[in-house]
Amino acid sequence: GPDFIDPQILEQASGQPVTQLDLWMAGAEYCRHQFYLAAQHSDLILVEGAMGVFDGEPSSADLAATFNIPVALVIDVKGMAQTAAAVALGLANFRNDVEFCGLIANNCGTERHAQLIRDALDGRMPLLANLARDPEVSLPERHLGLVQAHEVREELEHRFNLGKAWLGEQAICDLPAAVAFASQDIAAPQKLLAGTKIGIARDAAFSFIYSANTRLLEAMGAELSYFSPLNDQHLP
Repeated sequence: GPDFIDPQILEQASGQPVTQLDLWMAGAEYCRHQFYLAAQHSDLILVEGAMGVFDGEPSSADLAATFNIPVALVIDVKGMAQTAAAVALGLANFRNDVEFCGLIANNCGTERHAQLIRDALDGRMPLLANLARDPEVSLPERHLGLVQAHEVREELEHRFNLGKAWLGEQAICDLPAAVAFASQDIAAPQKLLAGTKIGIARDAAFSFIYSANTRLLEAMGAELSYFSPLNDQHLP
């Protein structure tokens, strides 16, 4: 989906660029092209779903089904044990065109808690990982969602390392089978903006800028000029 803050977090965690994928906004051809481009230089492609796996039209499940991407469920298991297994198995059997490769139990209190969930799954779905109920690992939030990565870069790095240490050698590191992404020819846009200069505000206050939009403007021939309303005295 067209999320903005989460991709910043993922970019810092992975050290790789992140592209938003949305079957409705951009279409299957665009998404297929982005997967194909990413597969040219990355062995592992991680897709973070927006909202619940079946929420929205199209949903994260629709994206997974379209491109045969295996899904790892992330469920907040605080306050439940065997019920978490029931929810996970119910989701896995809701549709027959989506492959669910396992469960990640978030907010899992203890190893005993994780074992209760694992036993309830009874081999029908692997428990890929259990993440501690630990505020030191939780990502910083404010009332409208996560805090932007550039505001808390060092704090995020510390929390990433704590999470990495907690995960250790858990089964989440056992990757599912490889997925092949076919090439997709997309016609280059016409140079309708040749000779046009576009000013874009960019600083700590003006930061919601989607790189896919700016790349398209440049591909259409525009020259982009960035300025800061906070710091600059004049427009470019």
